[in-house]
Amino acid sequence: MGSLSVDFKRHLTLCYPELLQGRSILALSGGLDSMVLCELLLESKIDFSVAHCNFQLRGQDSDDDQRFVEDSARSRSLEVRTKKFETKDFARERRLSVQVAARELRYNWFDELLDKNPADYLITAHHADDNLETFLINLSRGTGLKGLTGIPERNGRIRRPLLPFQRESIEAYAREKKIAWREDRSNMQNKYLRNRIRNELVPLMNSSWMIDSVKSGKKTPESKVTWLRST
Repeated sequence: MGSLSVDFKRHLTLCYPELLQGRSILALSGGLDSMVLCELLLESKIDFSVAHCNFQLRGQDSDDDQRFVEDSARSRSLEVRTKKFETKDFARERRLSVQVAARELRYNWFDELLDKNPADYLITAHHADDNLETFLINLSRGTGLKGLTGIPERNGRIRRPLLPFQRESIEAYAREKKIAWREDRSNMQNKYLRNRIRNELVPLMNSSWMIDSVKSGKKTPESKVTWLRST
């Protein structure tokens, strides 16, 4: 693969021509993936604003993330919207896990922004490694072969143009361009299933044929799924 910038622009032209014409909202957490995507969208001259969710789950770190996003957006002359959520209260009232509650709050707010503002699409920074983790989560929950499709590139008004690209190339681009980002220290804790898969299972699979197959979105033969379940 060539440079991420060149490959991304080619990918946009071929697969997301609508983003080149409409106006979008980028979900900007302040982490590596979304900060790199922000820079790539600017390079590609995409018309977009940014939106940041503060779930108030990590104390001062959550507020620092919000300030970082606000400062980063304004330094790039981007319109920025932020919202604080009482995530734990919402989860408790509806008897949801904190993760599910945060997802529901996030996408409900994004839908409101799309409805109330002149924007056509929501852009998120999911990438190939996220796709692999989702595949493994679905597999661990016993989904059938039809469900082993990972994260869709399109879902209603949501667009995920970073999905074919791996974290390794994303981080290399960030370091080359000297892009600052915020680290979510909770990602290193194995409290949640996705973190356990990311921190424990995926490293064990790094030499497996499964990695490139799933990241690239290729279908997995039933015999290989059976093999993965048995290991």
